[in-house]
Amino acid sequence: MATYKESVGTAVTNYAGNSPSVVDGEVWYDSTDKDFKYQYANVTAAGSWSTGGSLNQTRRLASGAGSATAAIVAGGVISAAPYSALTESYNGTAWTEVNDLGTGRYGSGSFGTSTAALLGGGGYPYKANTEIWNGTNWTEVNDLNVAHSTCGGSGTTTAGLIAGGGPAPAAALTELWNGTNWTEVNDLGTGRYNVASSKDSSTSALLFGGRTPPGGSTSAIRTFTESWNGTNWTEVGDLNLARYGLGGAGADNTAALGFGGYATPPNGLVGNTEVWNGSSWTEQGDLSTAREYAAGTGTSTSALSIGGDTASPGNSPTAVTEVWQGAGQPVGAWATGNNFTSPALSGRGNGPQGTQDAALAVGGYKDTGGTPEAWDGTETYNGTNWTEVNNLNTARGFSIAFGLNTATICAGGYDGTSNLTNTESFNGTNWTAVNAMNASKNSGSGAGTATAGLAFGGSPSPTAANTETWNGTNWTEVNNLNSGRYSLGGAGTSTDAVAFAGSPEPSGVAITEKWNGTNWTEVNDMNTARTYIGSLGPSSSAALGFGGLVGASYKAVTEEFNGVSWAELADLNTARFDVGGGGTTTAGVAYGGSIPGGKTQATENWSGSSSIIKVLSD
Repeated sequence: MATYKESVGTAVTNYAGNSPSVVDGEVWYDSTDKDFKYQYANVTAAGSWSTGGSLNQTRRLASGAGSATAAIVAGGVISAAPYSALTESYNGTAWTEVNDLGTGRYGSGSFGTSTAALLGGGGYPYKANTEIWNGTNWTEVNDLNVAHSTCGGSGTTTAGLIAGGGPAPAAALTELWNGTNWTEVNDLGTGRYNVASSKDSSTSALLFGGRTPPGGSTSAIRTFTESWNGTNWTEVGDLNLARYGLGGAGADNTAALGFGGYATPPNGLVGNTEVWNGSSWTEQGDLSTAREYAAGTGTSTSALSIGGDTASPGNSPTAVTEVWQGAGQPVGAWATGNNFTSPALSGRGNGPQGTQDAALAVGGYKDTGGTPEAWDGTETYNGTNWTEVNNLNTARGFSIAFGLNTATICAGGYDGTSNLTNTESFNGTNWTAVNAMNASKNSGSGAGTATAGLAFGGSPSPTAANTETWNGTNWTEVNNLNSGRYSLGGAGTSTDAVAFAGSPEPSGVAITEKWNGTNWTEVNDMNTARTYIGSLGPSSSAALGFGGLVGASYKAVTEEFNGVSWAELADLNTARFDVGGGGTTTAGVAYGGSIPGGKTQATENWSGSSSIIKVLSD
């Protein structure tokens, strides 16, 4: 038997306490606690949904194919007959309308990829039509043997499967596609319609949920799950919740996902999500929006829920897309770092200021027992310690600051008496006064570098929507924010930025806008509305918002933006507002701010992943 050193390549080291240098999976001996320990990555124990890009057209009972980052959706019901032939393509961020189906329909069986998909059957009236998508156009090929709708589908354009669906005579029917023709094979054990299925294999598939004909009563709603081995269907472990009209995804009969649907009253419409591991279903995170008749694509670890109906009975189709990430995702964490050396301060610049190991804190406000006093101090951070450097020429708080710790712009702010237009440039050693902003303001936010920057929002109200660009010499007014506000967060560059949260007080907003170098466009909201939020991030598709104020409530909430939607992450250790920040969504820093009873010098370092230390026991 190999020794630990032979297997791992190193001996077990001795360290008094928790070793700062171990890697995940490595064992060390803690001579203080007299324990052997090891470290492993901290990951999510369950999957979760986040908001993706919305469809261009609301619809229910559409059919999907592809993955969570490259998908198509076709057909469906927009409001009433005639049924839609509309097709949209998804690139992981946004949907684009492409060429229509030859025959409009709903509830078709579908499978394949975003560039090679098949759609068969559908209604209404019931259809046998089959069409194949080549990435550009749909082409009609040989029909199913029997017309049916709201069925399950799995496979590829050369080897596929469609099973179940209405009307009643077809509810147990299974047909296999060989790339040219359909062949009837062995039936389901229990015929049903409004079913869901895995997506990727014609020889290893799963079909689940639905209702059995005639389906006029709630007793017809089923938990049944059947597994296909290429020849026969076998009944396996039931869903935890009986429902029909649910969405489905999954690779094969060993790994699948079921979500949403209509369950036996009093449940009605649900967002429940269940994960299949090959033998049983486990309930995990719900959809954000309960719905039935959503299209599904992807796998049990990475999937989309597309459109659907948000009222039952009724006709309320939605355009909302949600993105599923399965368990095992890295869990980020904040770790307490060393305090800065200046007095406890808030308002040390709004905008991303450097990186985690090369950050800058500019000006701010300190408590004096009466009216807060503007501060002119500047400090640099190396990832561990803060060092005081040369002061600003003009003391100020709530300025707009962006850049690196060797090349930073500080603009606007409040000096205790007036809102400022003053701009200063830092070269790593000294601050130099440069050309002023066009409008005086405080509590705006910024993005970019010392030679290509962006400033947006701020107070007072006439400037709350103003946006100005900085070219290294001059400021130029450009197109305004759609929602004027102050105390907002910002991240990105002068041509690719994001603005979020902010006034009005006391509760703030969750509004998010993206800047493309010319215009601002409103996108998906944050999960928690707030004012005086901290921010960091390199682009509009990788930003972090943290802390803030909601009324009299100090917030520690941290959210990450991926360019489409916000996801809540680990909270700050110290709830606060008016907090400074710098770095990226994988390695950032937060510092200063206001806490209950005053201001703080506290620093926290963000890691996009974290580890857990475990003690080995006998």
